[in-house]
Amino acid sequence: MGREPGQQLLVGLAGDRDVVPAHAVEHEDREAAGVDRLLHEGDQGPGYPSGAMSTGSRPPARGHLREAAGRLGLVLGAVVVVLLGAEAGTRLLSPVGPALLVADPEIGKRYVAGFEGRVFVDEAGRAVALRFNREGFRGPDRPRPKPPGTFRVAVIGDSMIAGVATAEGKTLVGRLETALAERRPEARVEVLNFGVSSSSTGQELALYRGLVSAYEPDLVLLALFVGNDFADNSGRLTRARRIYFDLDEGGVLRERGRPAAPGPLTLWLQRHSRFYVWQMRAFRMLRGAGRAAVGAIPPGLRVFEVPGDPDLTHAWTLLDRVLRQFKADVEADGSRFALVVVPCAEQVHEDLWANLASRAAAQGRTLDREQPGRRLSAIAHDEGIPLLDLTPAFREAAGARPSGDTDASPFLLGRYHLSDAGNRIAADEVLRFLTSLYS
Repeated sequence: MGREPGQQLLVGLAGDRDVVPAHAVEHEDREAAGVDRLLHEGDQGPGYPSGAMSTGSRPPARGHLREAAGRLGLVLGAVVVVLLGAEAGTRLLSPVGPALLVADPEIGKRYVAGFEGRVFVDEAGRAVALRFNREGFRGPDRPRPKPPGTFRVAVIGDSMIAGVATAEGKTLVGRLETALAERRPEARVEVLNFGVSSSSTGQELALYRGLVSAYEPDLVLLALFVGNDFADNSGRLTRARRIYFDLDEGGVLRERGRPAAPGPLTLWLQRHSRFYVWQMRAFRMLRGAGRAAVGAIPPGLRVFEVPGDPDLTHAWTLLDRVLRQFKADVEADGSRFALVVVPCAEQVHEDLWANLASRAAAQGRTLDREQPGRRLSAIAHDEGIPLLDLTPAFREAAGARPSGDTDASPFLLGRYHLSDAGNRIAADEVLRFLTSLYS
């Protein structure tokens, strides 16, 4: 949950066998010739006619090919047995389910369209009932075009908005729809969830253009998660299977191209092999553990780093251009656009910030905890974008309690996706923001 779902396990087998030609020799008597025939039969198998190995001829390779094929078959059989055992073990011992995140060349990412079921979510420690509509996003199917008399809000974001660790009605989107309907019982109000794991602000622009705009929202709320969106927008800071934008030589925003859709084998493995899904998650955890072991700063958290690195300066400029274009696209469709800033746990819990700042100092980096809010507010002001920063409300809710006090944290396990409490706080703040925006 954010958590951003593209890696493949490639098993390669290769076997080469040299066939060395036997050389016939001249024999002076019948006994030596008989011994020669016996030796050749031992190499090639019985049944070869006398004289088949005449002086200067090459031995038939059929026997060697059969032997090589047999050995290769044994190796392949052993591999199949091991993989089947791994698959059975994963299904018996692990709660991991099928991969639900799907790469889409048109909009970047979505979930499995039409899926409905209970899925165990590690950070929640329980199974969560999930429902993805025909478009591959949380919630029920909605008609398009928009029915007359409907006030429709589209909330676009990453896994913080998707909220797959939270029951549908308790997510920010679910709570907001209920609250707006209660405030306006005479009107039909719909709040659509367009959150998806491993997304970015740039990819969300492609999502708006490719899908969301067709639903004719009256208001588009773009949720920017401080913990990774800054880096995920930049092809200089991250490399992932997502849609990236960049600036050309004239400073104009251009799409860099779209990642190829995964092949049919990958799609089949993601849907049907629990072991395949498990090993992908395991490798991600190992990479994260390795980064933490050496004290490396995750790319996403470089959003706090005081600029100096040209790649960081470029990332801030790129984010500004993406938000400007997002607003222009939405307003060209006759809708309103607003930005909601979702903080990361390091901005909320003092113990996590102290740890991050210490690791950065050991690498000679200077961090500014308030930089994201300050710079995003400046961008929003310059571009005329209404902005809601959830950081103050989250800090007030957490107080001075450490991240280990998970009951008080707005984040699951004190540092990951929004908890039920975090979604409630966010929904209450967004409702107040919208009341002010439309007053």
